Amino acid sequence: MIDGKYFEELFKTAKAFNEFLLTLIDPRTYLKEITEQEFEEFYKNSGEMIFELNRACWGFLFELSAALAKRDSEEVFKAVGNAMERFEEIYAKYMNNAVVSALINSVNSAYMRSLLNLQNFTSAMLHVFGMVSRKDVIALSEAYVDLKGDIKKESRKILEEVRALKEKIEKMEKSKGGGSDAQ
Repeated sequence: MIDGKYFEELFKTAKAFNEFLLTLIDPRTYLKEITEQEFEEFYKNSGEMIFELNRACWGFLFELSAALAKRDSEEVFKAVGNAMERFEEIYAKYMNNAVVSALINSVNSAYMRSLLNLQNFTSAMLHVFGMVSRKDVIALSEAYVDLKGDIKKESRKILEEVRALKEKIEKMEKSKGGGSDAQ
């Protein structure tokens, strides 16, 4: 027979799991820099956007059905074009807020981290097999550019020193030549 303690533990577990899910799906968990007002605006805008998208979708289906009934390809293209314009306007109207920007930045950051991790893993695997990775090629090209710059810099210094030595030699020859002419 099941006693009251079992149900109590079952409800505690369900409550803890529910709180975990709510924390997991709440953007405030990840976007702590967003204010409460910005979140309220996001939820309000999201609800309005869903209703407007629904209205635009039904409008599109009505226009498309009418165009198909006329069997006019120009009307079909016009209906699709109008629908795309409406959808773009709706998204432009509602997607310009701090929460959406923060979510997109978070997704972008996660993507860049995963891409870097994948590149590091691939590079490590290639090294294990004794092959050259993209990182190696980039490092070599950067080293080549640095070396080329250093060679140019040193060449300029050497050319300047040679030029200075030429000037000294010319001065010495002029002073020798001028002294022998006077005697």
